[in-house]
Amino acid sequence: MTSFHWTDGVHHDGSARYVSEPLPALGTAVTLTLRVPKDAPVVNIAIRTTPDGEGHRDFMQIAESDTLSDFWRAQIVVTMPLTHYRFELLSDHGLYIYNALGISRAITPDLFDFKLLADFAAPRWTSDAVFYQIFPDRFCDGDPSLTPNDGEWEYKGHAVVRREWGDLPKRWEKSGSMDFFGGDLIGIRQKLDYLADLGVNALYLTPIFTSKSNHRYNIDDFYNVDRHLGGNQALSDLTDALHQRDMRLILDVTPNHTSNTGEWFTDATENPDSAYADFYTFNEWPDDYVAWLGVPTLPKLNYASDALKQTMYAGRDAVLRHWLRPPYNADGWRLDVYNMTGRQGGIQLNKEVGQGIRQAVKEENPDAYLFGEHFFDGTPSLQGDEMDATMNYEGFNIPMWRWLGGHDGKQHWLPEMSDTHLLPTFALVEQLRNFRAAVPWVIARMQFNQLGSHDTHRIYNVAGKDVALVRLGTALLMAYPGVPCLYYGDEIGLEGEGDPDNRRCMIWDESAWDADLRAFHQQVIACRKTSPALREGGYQDLHGADDVWAFLREAPEQRLVVVGYRGESGATIRVPVRSGGIADGAQLTDLLGGERVTVSAGEIVLHDVAHGAVFFFEIA
Repeated sequence: MTSFHWTDGVHHDGSARYVSEPLPALGTAVTLTLRVPKDAPVVNIAIRTTPDGEGHRDFMQIAESDTLSDFWRAQIVVTMPLTHYRFELLSDHGLYIYNALGISRAITPDLFDFKLLADFAAPRWTSDAVFYQIFPDRFCDGDPSLTPNDGEWEYKGHAVVRREWGDLPKRWEKSGSMDFFGGDLIGIRQKLDYLADLGVNALYLTPIFTSKSNHRYNIDDFYNVDRHLGGNQALSDLTDALHQRDMRLILDVTPNHTSNTGEWFTDATENPDSAYADFYTFNEWPDDYVAWLGVPTLPKLNYASDALKQTMYAGRDAVLRHWLRPPYNADGWRLDVYNMTGRQGGIQLNKEVGQGIRQAVKEENPDAYLFGEHFFDGTPSLQGDEMDATMNYEGFNIPMWRWLGGHDGKQHWLPEMSDTHLLPTFALVEQLRNFRAAVPWVIARMQFNQLGSHDTHRIYNVAGKDVALVRLGTALLMAYPGVPCLYYGDEIGLEGEGDPDNRRCMIWDESAWDADLRAFHQQVIACRKTSPALREGGYQDLHGADDVWAFLREAPEQRLVVVGYRGESGATIRVPVRSGGIADGAQLTDLLGGERVTVSAGEIVLHDVAHGAVFFFEIA
């Protein structure tokens, strides 16, 4: 039997199994539940909160029990927009503190307390969402007449080149991002049957607004969809078609910068009295200005300008409001380089801008999903007053790359600091826990999780072209708390190294697909969409050692033990489950392969486990 200490079995999370109302109104009394092993030498348990900054304790009582556990309960009153709470357990051996990081004899900062948000406008539909990210120029050419012609315009010393579908993208040094393959919004609409068959029900498109590049992150006109993608009517038609299928659409925008060829910037550099002059920071007008990472074609927006705030989000006809309204009815926004938006040396307005954007977006549609790009620690923006989520790179994507394939994104631009060793499983578990613990649970459940994007290597390449590891990563993406998103083509085994190789054309010749891989994607997506535990359940780590990662997802209606294995085939692995309150004799059935196991001596034992195996064990 695996060694077990009573502290291993103490558990609480922000899900409905442990919190009576995860999204309470201000002033609501909320019942909190703590699971504690029955043999724990506990004398008293209190919930410590800090209403208006002063410590307060509500004592808990045992409300019910099962074979292994006592369930302690008490009510707290949510008196603030953000309520921190932790559990204090007085035992025969001393006082223990239990918060989102776990249980300890040491006191930790309130940052890692459990958190409840009051009156939080959470888009509840994200619980059921499985996203699919599309780079529009490379997905499907629905109307070839829209594709730019050779030489139609020049930009950064490069002229437009019209490419044949399926050719490899040229590096930006050679193409200037001016090679166009012809994908458009019409093509996306034509492939909705394909997407529905795959099982996805939400799309995230990289920018679609008027621009001179294929990636369109250098936007000329925020109020018009690029005519080469079909224009405004094509967007309206696409959202109508999606909503008829109960599917959602997220648009991408660049609040941090514009192009240097659009009306705002050209007018600001031609006329010192321009209405757009203070949208930018000129060190010496007109040629010396602040640009994103010093790239002169991407002048940075200066949010010290009230006029800019009105134009981007605050005003009645602001950009971020406009596209949420009819006839476009977008379902939310992804904010490009949100980590840098509103930041210019001594001017640090990121939080103010984020709060203003949230207010504007939620006024237009309280159910809109708002998330920002953030490759680092975005948790300060995830406390209920800014973003619903970030692209959860440090909190999921990056540690998963390192655990699956020893892939360090720095190895191509900072090789002297890259680590290409496989991440130990205990370190994976620790990193994921750290980022979950720093945010309220309702936000952890909305984090935007991917295995790859238009800015990163594709998962097929990260995994060393090992399809078993791609399958493993995909299943864990669907099983982990958050909102899962596939990058277009990953489901058929599309390859891709760094930008722009990761932006290859989608393959529509089915004979070139990895059909088994696509079928596996369909299976795990279906599990995600039909499983209460995976959609809305809580989370508890059960095991993280050697090549095995196991965790519990539990909702009132269902409990699942998820097991992932990255090691060599033929192994026998032991997964301790006693800490999850799972008793000996419990029967578990794998939803993916049908295998059945019985808990004995506090663990399950799996024999002859294949490389890359993954199990979704449902507890009877």
